[in-house]
Amino acid sequence: MADERKRGQELEVAILEAADEIIKNLGYEQLTFQNVAKQAETSRSVIYRRYETPIDLLRALVRYKLERALGGNMIDLFEENGSLRADLLAAIRLYHKFSEAVGPEVLSAMLFELSQKNQGSQRWVKQAREGNIELMKKIQEFASQRGEINHEFSTLQMTLPFDLLRLEYIINSGNVTDEYMTQLVDEVLLPIYLGKK
Repeated sequence: MADERKRGQELEVAILEAADEIIKNLGYEQLTFQNVAKQAETSRSVIYRRYETPIDLLRALVRYKLERALGGNMIDLFEENGSLRADLLAAIRLYHKFSEAVGPEVLSAMLFELSQKNQGSQRWVKQAREGNIELMKKIQEFASQRGEINHEFSTLQMTLPFDLLRLEYIINSGNVTDEYMTQLVDEVLLPIYLGKK
């Protein structure tokens, strides 16, 4: 009996899983369409029809891993938690779950691409920041409705939790503790958000 070729969703998953394995085991620099095709047991032309560049493949891999781990976008998953502190902790933990799902190797590859300052990576940075800000605006709105704050957060204040968490994730090779997240909220973020502008 002849081997059946993978198609549709099965092929997409095989390509993404192959890309993930290559990044984890060989490093991002080895993420070539030739290597992915070999690992996924398909042809390079199949991969070229789906992705223009390895960066596009990396973006698809991140979306795939997030969907598998979280079941949706952070903004769609986030719900009001009763206080600014609880909302911040929930957001930080959700973002941490995102970082864990992506993994340190893929996150490092993402950061490398973001540092290249090409048009595609800049669009990716912009989308990520907009998503972070959208989540923080939701938290700000909840806090305002509860009467905890009477001012708006600045853009810097809205991106700060995610920037600090990314930094901690990189410095500690993905080992971000719940203690760190709680201290981040209690000792850094709450004083900033509850303070006067």
